[in-house]
Amino acid sequence: MRSQIDPAFSYGAGHARRRAVARRRRATAIGALVVLAAGAFGGYSLLRADEDGGRSGQAEGAGTAGPGTGDPRDSGTEGAGSAPAAQGEGSAGAGAAPVDNPIKHIVFIVKENRTFDNYFARYPGADGTTTGKTSDGRTVKLSVASDVLTPDLGHGFFDGIQGINGGKMDGFDTVVNGESLNGYSSFTRRGIPNYWAYADNFVLGDRMFSSMYGPTFPEHLYTVGAQAGRVVGNKLQTDSEGGYCGDPRETVYRFIKLQEKERKAVMAAEERVDIDTIGDYWEEVAACFNFEVLPDKLDKKGISWRYYADAGSWMNALLAIEHIYNSPHWGREVVSEEKLPGDIEAERLRRISWVVPGPGFNEHPGGPSVCMGENWTVETVNSIMRSKYWKNTAIFITWDDSGGFYDHVPPPHYDEMGLGPRVPLLIISPWAKEGYVDSTTYEFSSVVKFMEETVGVGCMTARDCGADNMMGAFDFEQTPDFNDRKLILKERDCTGLPAITEEAYRKHGSDAFVALGD
Repeated sequence: MRSQIDPAFSYGAGHARRRAVARRRRATAIGALVVLAAGAFGGYSLLRADEDGGRSGQAEGAGTAGPGTGDPRDSGTEGAGSAPAAQGEGSAGAGAAPVDNPIKHIVFIVKENRTFDNYFARYPGADGTTTGKTSDGRTVKLSVASDVLTPDLGHGFFDGIQGINGGKMDGFDTVVNGESLNGYSSFTRRGIPNYWAYADNFVLGDRMFSSMYGPTFPEHLYTVGAQAGRVVGNKLQTDSEGGYCGDPRETVYRFIKLQEKERKAVMAAEERVDIDTIGDYWEEVAACFNFEVLPDKLDKKGISWRYYADAGSWMNALLAIEHIYNSPHWGREVVSEEKLPGDIEAERLRRISWVVPGPGFNEHPGGPSVCMGENWTVETVNSIMRSKYWKNTAIFITWDDSGGFYDHVPPPHYDEMGLGPRVPLLIISPWAKEGYVDSTTYEFSSVVKFMEETVGVGCMTARDCGADNMMGAFDFEQTPDFNDRKLILKERDCTGLPAITEEAYRKHGSDAFVALGD
C-alpha cells in the first residue's frame, strides 16, 4: 500500500522513473502510443491498452463482457518462461477434474504488509532469525515489534528490489523510512498470541513469498488472476473518490510487453538494483484491465464465489477487472467485507471466498493496531468453526506484501515481477496437518492453484500452472475429529493504544485509517 511518501519512488527513483518513461516513449514507434481525449479521461494522456489486457477504447456491454483471449502475453501475463515448471495442468485454458478431497469451501483472507520474519521470526521450529543485515554491512538485533508502527515503511516495487538486493537481503534500511530500522523487528508470542496459537494447532508456511516485489494493488491481482497484468505499482492519482475501472482518470505503471532479450535485461537489472534500467521498460496506462481471473472459470463451471472487499478500496482487485466491474457480479458477488459474517450465519457461504478486511483491521503499518486486526481474524475464524461449514472448509490467511519489513530468506527470481519477500501464511482447517511448519515454496498463485484443483478448473498463467497445489499441507487420509480440531479463541483486550489510534477506531471502526490509501 502507498505510504505518505510514495515508496514506488524511493531510492531516488521518482525522477529516474519519469526520465525512464520519457526515454522509452521517445524510443517507441509513434503508432504504439494513442493520446486519449482529455475530456474522456480527465485530461490525462494514456497509452492505449486494449490489446494488452487493459482498458479498451470501446466499452463492453455490462454482463456480457469477457476477458481477453489469445496469447497469454497479449492478456498482460508476465513472462511465462521463468516460472516453475507446470505440475499437472500443462495448458492455461485446459479443463481439469477436481482433486479428490473433502474441501467444499475455501476462504482466502488477504491482510496487509508484513514479512514472515516480522510475525514469526521467533516461532520455534520455523526458519526465522534474531538478527538482520543492513546495507552498510552491520548485523543488527531484531527489536520486539510494536502493536502500532508509525510512520509507514516503503514497500513499493523498487523497495522490494532494494531490500532483497540481489539475494543479499541487506537493503531493508534503504526503503522509505527504513533508516529508522523499525522494519528490523519481530513479534513475540505475547504480541500476536492468537496467530501463534493457530500456528501451534494448524499449518504455518515459512516459504510463502509475495508474488512480486510489491506493492498492494498488483499483489492482490495475483490472488484472483495469478498475474498482475504487468502492473508494478499502485494508482498514481490519490485524490479521487472512485477507483480503477470506476474512475477513467486513474493510471498505473506497468512493464511493456517484454521480448525475451528485454526480460533478461530487466531481471539482470533487478539483481544489481539498477532502478533506472528497470524503469526504462515501464509505461503508464489506465488502471483498468481485462485479463482472465479465476471467477471467470468458476462461472463457466457453475461454481459459486464471492469477493468480499469495500467497493472503492485500493485493495479490491476486481475493481480493476473491466468485465467483472461492468457486469451483474458487481454488488452481487463482489460485496462489502462486512457481509461475510451474515453470509456465514445465514448459511450462504459460497464455495470460493476472497476476503479483504477493511483498513482498520488489515494490520497495515502507519496507524492501525495489529491487536485489532488479529481480533478481526479471530472473530472471522471462530464464526466459521462454529458453523456447519467447519468440517469441509480450508482457510488461507496471508499478508499481501512485505510492508518494508526485514526478512532474511532470499526469494526465487521467477520473472521480472518477482518473487518478493516472504510473507506469513496460516492454513486453518480440520483437515490441515496439526502443528506443522510447511517449508514448501508457495506464492499467492499457489492458493489459486489449490482452488482450481479442488473445484476442477484449469490454470490460467505460467504462475498458477507451475505452482505447488498446497495439498501437502493437509492430511486427507484420516478423518479428523471435527469438534476436537476447533480452536475457539478469545479476542484480546486492545486497550492502551495510542490516543490517535483509539480515536480513529472510535470514530470510524473498520474504516479507520482509510486515509492511508494503499
